[in-house]
Amino acid sequence: MAAPAPLYAAPESTEPEFSDAQTLASIESAEQTAVVTADWWQQFDDPLMVDLIDRAVAANPDLHSAQAAVRAAKSQAAITGATLKPELDGSTSASQSDGRSSYGAGVDAGWELDIFGGNRDSLRAAEADLAATTAGLQDIQISLAAEVATNYITLRQGQAQADILVRNLAAQRETAELIEARYRVGLDSELEFTQARLSVGQLLAQLPEQEKVVSQSMHSLALLVGEEPDALIAQLRTVTGVPYMAHLHGNPSIDAELVRRRPDLRAAEHAVAAAAFRRDAAEADRYPSFRLGGALNFSSLDAADLFDSANLVRSLLGSISVPLFNGGRLKEQVNVRDAQHEQAVNQYRKTLLTALGEVADAQVDMVSSEQRIPQLTENLVMARDTLDLAFTRYQAGAVNFQTVLDSQRQVLSAEEALLHARVANSLAAINLYRALAGSW
Repeated sequence: MAAPAPLYAAPESTEPEFSDAQTLASIESAEQTAVVTADWWQQFDDPLMVDLIDRAVAANPDLHSAQAAVRAAKSQAAITGATLKPELDGSTSASQSDGRSSYGAGVDAGWELDIFGGNRDSLRAAEADLAATTAGLQDIQISLAAEVATNYITLRQGQAQADILVRNLAAQRETAELIEARYRVGLDSELEFTQARLSVGQLLAQLPEQEKVVSQSMHSLALLVGEEPDALIAQLRTVTGVPYMAHLHGNPSIDAELVRRRPDLRAAEHAVAAAAFRRDAAEADRYPSFRLGGALNFSSLDAADLFDSANLVRSLLGSISVPLFNGGRLKEQVNVRDAQHEQAVNQYRKTLLTALGEVADAQVDMVSSEQRIPQLTENLVMARDTLDLAFTRYQAGAVNFQTVLDSQRQVLSAEEALLHARVANSLAAINLYRALAGSW
């Protein structure tokens, strides 16, 4: 009877399969090598952000759980691989009857011959599970680094936003004090005085929201790093500005191989292989199984002569087990594995499409924000010049106070727009690095 044809053959461009000779030895160091090797965060030139990412990779609870999952998958693969090896059991006995002692010892051996490859397919499935779990660990590491960087930039954005509000608040308070003085001597009306106070109050009302954003970002970072929130506050309170990858310009060329090395995509590919091997193992269960067994038994009335060749009894047994009738259970099990393989293939396709979409979106975001920054910088310069001119003309009586207020709001809006563009550019760079598994 011919063996069932294997269902899965890995594409030539994928990572090589583990050979029988390699078994688990080839992936002995899988957990140790599953580390974040790309140091893209160094390019932001922010030592504290680098330190936080390093601490997160060392202490994050989710990462530790993923490392434990790799160890469990490794042990499970070793358990499955044991089915390909012979089994040996030893026994000893001693008894006494009518004042006479007797001794016995024996060794029993058994080995299931994997004629149709079912056990070997189960081992390959377990190895593919281990490879998928290891890739999953790498994906968590990359995502963790990106998440720490994203939260750190969100924190610095909140602090920068608060700094913009504080600076504009100070300027508008000076203006309000001037308007009040002019109002006291009759140079300005109560309307200008009230407008100036309202403008100050509106800025004051925005500060608590920014403080909330800053505090929540600190708490999120503490969770990612695996520390209590209070442990990071002292380090993060100092305002250093938003990390900005200023030397990253243009639209980097992305080829398919860069996308295909993503750990989540490799994990999905290994899941397809595991499902295919399990389908092959289920098919093999429908074929006969062969088992060899043997025994060496020694018995003697004297322990000193127990292992004498004259006291040895040998036996060798062979058995064949053929599935005759099982109510269609084995056939339906193959159908189950077929369906699970189809699910894994579709999940791989979905993961691939998601990866391509993430890369495309990150590229568009990065290019768009990069193109906006020069104009927004120029807009801020013009807004400040306009404010100076408006205030000068107001003092000269050429324009009303509303023009000054409008100019102040334009300065605030221009500062915020430039900040948001810089943040968007940094976040797009992070998302692109994450989408490409750490570098391109």
